[in-house]
Amino acid sequence: MPSTPQAKRLGALLEAHGAIASPVSALAAWSAFKEYGREVFGPESVGLLFQVGTYDFTGKPLFYFDPVCQFGFSDSDGEHDHFEQLHCELTCPPTGALNGVEAMLWSFDYPTADAFFDAVEALPAFRTAVLQSDYTVAVSHERV
Repeated sequence: MPSTPQAKRLGALLEAHGAIASPVSALAAWSAFKEYGREVFGPESVGLLFQVGTYDFTGKPLFYFDPVCQFGFSDSDGEHDHFEQLHCELTCPPTGALNGVEAMLWSFDYPTADAFFDAVEALPAFRTAVLQSDYTVAVSHERV
């Protein structure tokens, strides 16, 4: 697990919700991410993202359930410099039930973290993906 303060906090919440050792429940990891998201939501420089789908990033297709927190950083003149993303990435082999399940939703159009979480939880893709129970979890923090 990365050693940034953000990754450490998310890791602690995953552990508190019992979502650190494989197999991981998507609901437990989502609950931990929601708690973290509520803590950081607010400034214009912070966005929450929910994305799911099957991708071949590693040489074999995996299904990704990937809630993300994106942080914007400014330079010394107050101009945008870069973004960093904290991923709470859950992966599993694709199954027939997950075939064609895809979604991506940003928090920028929602007034509160809970309004965003409610919108995510109303997505058919979320309702299907969250039923999967054999995820592996990885927390990563990257500059994008």
